[in-house]
Amino acid sequence: MKFSIVIPTYNEEKDIAKTLDCLLLVEYPDKEIIVIDDSTDNTPKIVSNYKDKGVVLIHPKERMGRSEARNIGIRASTGDVIIILNADVIMHKQFIDEIKVHYERGYDSVTVFVEVANRESVYARYIELWTKWEEERGEYEERKVKNKGIYWSEGFSVKKSVLMKTSLFPTNFSVPMVAGEDVRLADELRELGCKGIIDTDIKIQHIAPDNLQEYWKIRKGRGAGTPQVRRFIHKWSYSKIFFIAVLKSIKRIVQFVTIIPMLKHNYYLAKFSEHNRLTETLKLSWCWMVEQAAFSVGEFQSLFKIIIAEKK
Repeated sequence: MKFSIVIPTYNEEKDIAKTLDCLLLVEYPDKEIIVIDDSTDNTPKIVSNYKDKGVVLIHPKERMGRSEARNIGIRASTGDVIIILNADVIMHKQFIDEIKVHYERGYDSVTVFVEVANRESVYARYIELWTKWEEERGEYEERKVKNKGIYWSEGFSVKKSVLMKTSLFPTNFSVPMVAGEDVRLADELRELGCKGIIDTDIKIQHIAPDNLQEYWKIRKGRGAGTPQVRRFIHKWSYSKIFFIAVLKSIKRIVQFVTIIPMLKHNYYLAKFSEHNRLTETLKLSWCWMVEQAAFSVGEFQSLFKIIIAEKK
């Protein structure tokens, strides 16, 4: 059974070498690594240094976003199973052997558990603590049932024969999708009757944003994906998208002003941290405020960008 690892990259010079080094150490001989690069920094130069180690670098003719980059890599792959990674993932040596067991048992897709690698940064730690909170609440167990064993995460893998029955990642819109496209693919796989399994005992790590600038950028991107999904996938009107975005922003402002619910929630998150709980609560509350503001900014900017692009 051959595994193809597909990695879209856009200005990932900070992380891509570490990711490729880890992938090359994976103890599974029949694998290929495909990088589809849209970068304007030194990422392609770094990846090209791995050419003699079997890493394939593809340059699309034009930049069409992460979804199309993934689709290009999927079509170019020759494996029986496709593993979709981002450029900030750290995979352990036995990862492919561990997920292969499920494919040998007849499953079509495997979702694994993702941990944050760089928890020394409060911004990265905030994301990790949310994961721990969700785990304690039993959300992962609920997803196994509710989502019929198919749930998107870093390191998601699926048989190519099943994947090619879908429309792949949604693309060719007026604006490239920056978030939510992976959820749509998971929905489509579910609709096709894909037999999936969520195995939280198999773990990989990813490098989360570790500074304010990067954290703001990533969270704003998450916010930007919401109007895109609602417009491109669900066909909402501009006015409906705008109205919901306004309501959500008002809710966030109320949460800012009242403070207590925010502090209470982050105090609960802080119990999973090894740091002083009171100090950690204040730091996590800062992360939460930045996140919520970034979500709102991302939503409105994305909506206006869609409107402008579609009016041309």
